[in-house]
Amino acid sequence: MLSESDFRAELRAWVNEKSGVQVTDHSPIFADRTLRSVHIPELLLLMERLRGTPIEVEDLRPTDFRDIDTLVTRFGTRS
Repeated sequence: MLSESDFRAELRAWVNEKSGVQVTDHSPIFADRTLRSVHIPELLLLMERLRGTPIEVEDLRPTDFRDIDTLVTRFGTRS
């Protein structure tokens, strides 16, 4: 599992690459359509790889995907 700062950096780099937009950790990534819903499966797979454990999709909430800060808080550590 990566450190929180590495997890955050990997997420930010992935979002920037997929969207072609430079985002901050507080930029809304779905509400402003930086990413679209079709990116969610790939994003989940990336986070599972980065944290080294599966993410229980039954526990997902729409608010989990607000911004990079929220993703790190919700998924950046092993559950």
